[in-house]
Amino acid sequence: MAQDPSAMEPQGGGSGKVLLILGLLGGLALGGGLGYYYSKNAGVGPEAEKEEVKKAPKGPLLSVEFERVAVPLYSKTDSGARFLGNYFIDLVVQVRGDERQIAVRRAETQLQHAFVSAISRADLMREDSPLELDVDKVGKVLQAKANEVLGSGVVEAVLVKNAMRLNR
Repeated sequence: MAQDPSAMEPQGGGSGKVLLILGLLGGLALGGGLGYYYSKNAGVGPEAEKEEVKKAPKGPLLSVEFERVAVPLYSKTDSGARFLGNYFIDLVVQVRGDERQIAVRRAETQLQHAFVSAISRADLMREDSPLELDVDKVGKVLQAKANEVLGSGVVEAVLVKNAMRLNR
């Protein structure tokens, strides 16, 4: 009653297995190729352009304060510059959204260094009165520097809260 194991195998079964494996591999290759094609072309088209446009975060302006930033005051002459004293300014950096406020707080030391660097390179005095600080010019220069450090559009405004001049 025992049958021979070789007698139980059907004749010609090896070629069916090969065709089955080739069909599976061809299907995987075709599916992978289509997936690659669609993933590369997913960013092209009118609906993709709508996704790329980012809206500015809405919400109230949040403030981060910087206290006692030194602004050196020089009198420029033909032979050079003479140190007259310092302005100590308190700044308010305004951003929209908690994430941007956290980013400003994390980069507070970098921003303070960048502010001092920008202040020392720029002429921030008023044109009509060279001993008075032009607060609008200070705000524009420091906002540009903050956006350079943090990324474009992060900082909404930099305002001078208080300016105090100390003579030498």
